[in-house]
Amino acid sequence: MNVSAINAVTPQKTQNVNFSGLSDGVANMLGKVGNSDVFVKGMEKVGNSKNLMTHLSTASSAVTTGLYVYKNLTDKKKSKNERITMALNQALTFAVSTALTYTVVGALKGTTNKLANRFGELMAAKGGKSAKEMEMLQTGARNAIDLVVCSSINRFITPVAITPVANNLGAKLTDYLDKKDAAKAQNA
Repeated sequence: MNVSAINAVTPQKTQNVNFSGLSDGVANMLGKVGNSDVFVKGMEKVGNSKNLMTHLSTASSAVTTGLYVYKNLTDKKKSKNERITMALNQALTFAVSTALTYTVVGALKGTTNKLANRFGELMAAKGGKSAKEMEMLQTGARNAIDLVVCSSINRFITPVAITPVANNLGAKLTDYLDKKDAAKAQNA
């Protein structure tokens, strides 16, 4: 690497950017969503769930995946093969990671509870925490563990495992569609 070329570059003047309008807009939008009947009713149903972090992570992934699938299917800059394969990859990754997440979180529930309880006990012993504070620490620890598991599965393990499978299925699907289109064109 040519370090002298990097050092020779003079720093450019930076421009101060004001994000107050953007942050106000995001806050207003999130406030409207949070106050909507659908959100309030949904949180009433899952708010006390022991799987709250898993449910929220899955909901977030569903929205993100839906947007990615739509973008991939409508992107005219990509070939038909690329659009189908990328959308298939996103959909398969979501489906497999959701099933795997709920399975792993359920399987680890006993271990998660033991770790969270031990954490709460240690924190109470160190800091003289009340029973309510200890319970809050334990709940937070459980949620943190579930979130780490969800994120690891959704963002790393499943995409790495699914991409080769989706590429293979995408190639087979586009070959099938191409042959079908060719036969239709020949009959016309």
